[in-house]
Amino acid sequence: MKICFICNEYPPGPHGGIGTCVQVLARELAQSGHQVRVAGMYPRSYPSADYEEDQGVRVWRFRRPPGPIAALTSRYHLYKQIARWCQNGEVDIVEVPDWAGWAAGWPKLPVPVVARLNGSASYFAAEINGSVGNTTYWLERASMRRVDYWCSVSNYTAAKTRELFKLRRGPDAILYNPVEVQPTLTVDRASNQDVVFTGTLTEKKGVIPLFEAWRQVLAECPNAMLHIYGKDRATIDGESMQQHLCSLLSRDELQHVVFHGHLDREDLFNVLRRARLAVFPSYAEAFALAPLEAMACGCPTIASKRGAGSELMREDQDGLLVDPDNIDEIRAAIVRLLQNDQVAARLGEAGRARIEQTFSIHKLRSQNEAFYRQCIEAYSQVAA
Repeated sequence: MKICFICNEYPPGPHGGIGTCVQVLARELAQSGHQVRVAGMYPRSYPSADYEEDQGVRVWRFRRPPGPIAALTSRYHLYKQIARWCQNGEVDIVEVPDWAGWAAGWPKLPVPVVARLNGSASYFAAEINGSVGNTTYWLERASMRRVDYWCSVSNYTAAKTRELFKLRRGPDAILYNPVEVQPTLTVDRASNQDVVFTGTLTEKKGVIPLFEAWRQVLAECPNAMLHIYGKDRATIDGESMQQHLCSLLSRDELQHVVFHGHLDREDLFNVLRRARLAVFPSYAEAFALAPLEAMACGCPTIASKRGAGSELMREDQDGLLVDPDNIDEIRAAIVRLLQNDQVAARLGEAGRARIEQTFSIHKLRSQNEAFYRQCIEAYSQVAA
């Protein structure tokens, strides 16, 4: 198949979970013999080449033009390029994200356009009782109503999005985010008390309740260390989230917290292979990648009950689930894994096994291939 992904954050360079997931899937598909390309609109300052080949994946990064109507012209430029590829027979299927509604207003193409739900701006706003501008909501809804088929990274996100945009059909498939199972290291996790959080420092990631629980953790585990890996962001009041988090703890308690900033994935995997546990008490996710990556490294993992948490792991079988609004629940889960070597070892091994059996890229590649083939065949029958 000839597959084209629309992605505006393909690594390297600043990216989030969507960029990572597209890269993991695109590489696997390319290595399996498919022709895979990725195209997106990027800032002029984005620190990556305009064109490159990444393990068989052809990547085009078109630069956003300057000017007050850049958002509109960027969308038009990207559509025209995609349309040319489709009309020339270079692409069999196009996949767009639900974020920002890139397929809004697209005319019919010779090939199917599919959307993959990783959580639109409208979805995340609804999850945290927030709001988005009317333009953003309209674009995302119009894009979802325009696509020919759509899939979602979780049942939860599919149901919420269908309700949010009042969609009459779908999803056509549930395709969980794939991860790469990481080689394990012969390390004694019991010999350290390192707790790891990875992710951007925002309210929705649950970092505030994590810090509120941390001072209680230290009362029971005075040697514990909290390591924070992720980019700093502003709070709703405009201050640095890192500074706000520091204000929640005393000077002595801050001796047990280290902010590392952003870390490359391979370096982050090395951290997770050695850590005692990882914790992600998020308020809103579509299908959280960070807990999956921690589990893939054999790291005992605490994730959120919110959203698709129960689809990601089974409570006390593959990991622990907590309510981000329940500080005592977060504290108890962390303390349990710090103090009980057997439970930590059991959950670490079971979490990695769940990734291997259910969420590894090698397991999920065939499901993605089947979805694409189904869409291409169904679309050709309609067109005929």
